[in-house]
Amino acid sequence: MKCRFGKGLGDSLGKTLAGWGVAGLALALPLLAQAGPAPIPPGAVLAVMQNVEVPDQDEEVELQDGVTATFWYGQELDLDGKHYYATFVWHTRDSAARQGEDFAAPEVQVRLADATFELTHPGQTPAYSIRSIERKIGFFGGREKPEEVDSKRQAVQHRTADGRLLLAVPTATFDDGVVTKGYTMLLFNPNKKPEDDGWVWSYLGQVRTGEDNSAACDEGAVMPCIGSDGELNFVAGQGPLPQVQVKVSGTTFQGPGKIRSLAAADNLTYVYDSKTQQYTSQELAVRQP
Repeated sequence: MKCRFGKGLGDSLGKTLAGWGVAGLALALPLLAQAGPAPIPPGAVLAVMQNVEVPDQDEEVELQDGVTATFWYGQELDLDGKHYYATFVWHTRDSAARQGEDFAAPEVQVRLADATFELTHPGQTPAYSIRSIERKIGFFGGREKPEEVDSKRQAVQHRTADGRLLLAVPTATFDDGVVTKGYTMLLFNPNKKPEDDGWVWSYLGQVRTGEDNSAACDEGAVMPCIGSDGELNFVAGQGPLPQVQVKVSGTTFQGPGKIRSLAAADNLTYVYDSKTQQYTSQELAVRQP
């Protein structure tokens, strides 16, 4: 269901937010009403982030300027003795930017935002407080769609020596008959100070781990069928962020009409590039000036 933003929502919106213990959306850690340490419903996340009325279970809302905000992913985290629920929302362009378009171009990405809640009153109502709301932490995806979350795989977490948390969200994005598997890399810095650069959450790019062309190969009648995936491992690097090593398995193409099994030589290593502030394959990093 898509909720539309309209005028005259003041009273009903106020009641909705009050029901969640949010006092006027002030960011001095207002409390969210929650019966226990359960995740916040998608609609409540959108309501808090966008300051509009959204039914709890709705996952998208259309804003006044034509932007559509959609709940993308939520993850519970434990770090330094604190429990968080991190949520991420993607946004389209506004209606003016899309005017005259039948389809979005492949290079058109979506804006990623986050709202993070901290469990401050376990067992009470309300239980959660707003830790942070950030309306832009990066752009990702293509054709004005995000990377698609792969619910069949678990997210992977890594705690850095300087107190941050690296979250790898599994994705499986379908395009032109091929599913590309990977992880969206996100960095959580709960100790960020207002004077520090960056955000509480930062988008650090995509790590690709495999592909599957079963939708296009027609059981080998059109082309050879291939399928692969990879296992993530974090290894200490030269900087504060680790290298990401991908141990691959499955099959890939080897010349026209031929396939081969993946081997250790096909394993991938991604390193953090401080210039782009994203992870990139080590091979590309070596070739860049």
